[in-house]
Amino acid sequence: MWNTLLPLPGLLAWPVTATAGVLASHTLLAVLAFAGSATSMWFVAGRFATWAWARFAAGLLYGFSPYLVAQGTGHLNLSLVALPPLVLLLAHELYVRQGRRAVVAGAVLGLVAFAQMMTTLEVLASTLVVALAGTVVLALQHRSLVRARLRHATTGLVTAAGLLTLLAAWPLSVQFTGPRRVTEPVQDASPYAADLLGTVVPTVHQVLGTDATLAWGGNDSENGSYLGLPLLLVVGLLAWRYRAVAVVRFAALLGIVVWVLSLGERLHVAGTESSVPLPYALVARLPVLHNMAAVRFSLYVVLCAALVLAVGLDRLHAEGRLRRRVAVPVGLLCVVALLPSWPYTYEQADVPAYFTSGAVEAVPEGSLALTFPVPRFPTSAPMLWQATAGYRYRSVGGYVITPEPDGSGTFTGGVTAWERIVGQAPAGRLGPIAPQVRAALLLEMEQLDARSVLVADRPGADAVVRTVTGVLGRGPNEVSGGVSAWYDVDPRARRVALGLAP
Repeated sequence: MWNTLLPLPGLLAWPVTATAGVLASHTLLAVLAFAGSATSMWFVAGRFATWAWARFAAGLLYGFSPYLVAQGTGHLNLSLVALPPLVLLLAHELYVRQGRRAVVAGAVLGLVAFAQMMTTLEVLASTLVVALAGTVVLALQHRSLVRARLRHATTGLVTAAGLLTLLAAWPLSVQFTGPRRVTEPVQDASPYAADLLGTVVPTVHQVLGTDATLAWGGNDSENGSYLGLPLLLVVGLLAWRYRAVAVVRFAALLGIVVWVLSLGERLHVAGTESSVPLPYALVARLPVLHNMAAVRFSLYVVLCAALVLAVGLDRLHAEGRLRRRVAVPVGLLCVVALLPSWPYTYEQADVPAYFTSGAVEAVPEGSLALTFPVPRFPTSAPMLWQATAGYRYRSVGGYVITPEPDGSGTFTGGVTAWERIVGQAPAGRLGPIAPQVRAALLLEMEQLDARSVLVADRPGADAVVRTVTGVLGRGPNEVSGGVSAWYDVDPRARRVALGLAP
């Protein structure tokens, strides 16, 4: 539960995975992350704007925002953000419109929240923080109406909370009370904060971007706070022009609040962290929430901007003030400033043919196989090979969060002797190993009950093949599809033959 499981998207994509493989379903979800988020915002904008082009602009901005473009390069889980706009819509129904029964609207909100939890738990957590901030903003802006609407809203929220609690009880019990649970922070999230200049300085993901922003926000896949000066001016002018419209006033103020939260615990300016404290430090002190990356609140900044844009354009059009000779060049200027760099960043899967062929079936199903390279960030490709092979075998290592003895999370836990030895190969440092090292490796293989060894044709593979041949006393059973494979490994018998075990 601390990792990027994606159980709901995985379930929905199962037909594609079962017929075309995990790579096809991953690619499909990556595409739908953009299209689905844009469509969701387009749909929600229809509650507040009737003009089709205003709704289209809101969907385009949200669904293809710099946040999504940045996160889409490396974080599928954080790109599937079609649900936060629906939370906004349902909150509006409960707090403002109140046209449906509170229990019904609350139940739908609970289901949407659970769906977000089963997609990305961090996005649910940040959505709840923003929803709380939005509730306060709305109550302050309409203090005279709070009492009249409180009962309906409370009934809906209690229903939502009750249903979410019921549905989430088991997965959350696994996360917080299950075996090998993480009880302390996973990592120091403070560097992952939006830069003060991040909204106006384009990143490497925009055509007009610059490499100077590579480290802003923590790294280039996190730096999604950019909106562009032209768009900021347009949204700012629309917010001021229609400040008397309740939804515009609400979205503008909430957008500012969330932007301040996205700046993190301390102010960052031009890539340099200062000692100036910020309000997010209060959020970061709360249990569980201290694992959130503040820069990811940029998602809600763009959501608020999209809402102001939709309503503002809709009002201008209704009033007949939207002149094409002005709107077209201004719109083009906003689009050019936001235009993503092309071609879009992607990773070549490069799965050795062995893992997609019948050869991998020689590995006993469900057994442990030692692999080279060992899956470990940033070399996590062997995890993909394992998935492509239908999880026929188990593996050691992984780009995964596991608990340390003190309960804190780590990405580098559980390093085996196998990994320490073969990990030297890519740098050319793996030579003949000492007898005691060979003995330790054989003992570990016996303890792990390793049944196979799979060495992929990657830098250092020749040295690893020589090492395994020396340790096991025989060459590979098969060399095919870019993999040297040893089957029916019996480290116990080898230890006995070498006089290392009775």
